[in-house]
Amino acid sequence: MRPAEPSESTRPSPETVLAVGGWHPRHSRVLALASNGAYAFALVDTNGDGSEIDLDELILDDGEWRAGMSVGAGEFIAVGSRGSVYVLGYGSNVSGVRWAYGRADRPGTAEVEVDGRAIAVTIADTGWWVWVDPVVESN
Repeated sequence: MRPAEPSESTRPSPETVLAVGGWHPRHSRVLALASNGAYAFALVDTNGDGSEIDLDELILDDGEWRAGMSVGAGEFIAVGSRGSVYVLGYGSNVSGVRWAYGRADRPGTAEVEVDGRAIAVTIADTGWWVWVDPVVESN
């Protein structure tokens, strides 16, 4: 079995994330987004000033992205030392799909440990990252 790579058609756009979450595009922005093709998780700056961040789940249902859970991910967190990558939250949804999110001092890739497991994350230009369990295909 190997993780399936989501295609562009199964990855919601930032505009879709804002629309599904009910966020006004003038005042909010997507900070980081990850999808496994069935679920997507996005960190949303809900008022545009970096002080209130939400973690929004989207579920692909009959070709349409629908709203799942939405929880406060915290307030703006300044990243300290150079080369630092922080895990700020992790958990799983009702289907058992795991997710994690955090901050870093620079964009790029990194490896973090979440609940005793090493995961590779992609840090957005915003300094935020979000990760979701890949979909596993059977061969």
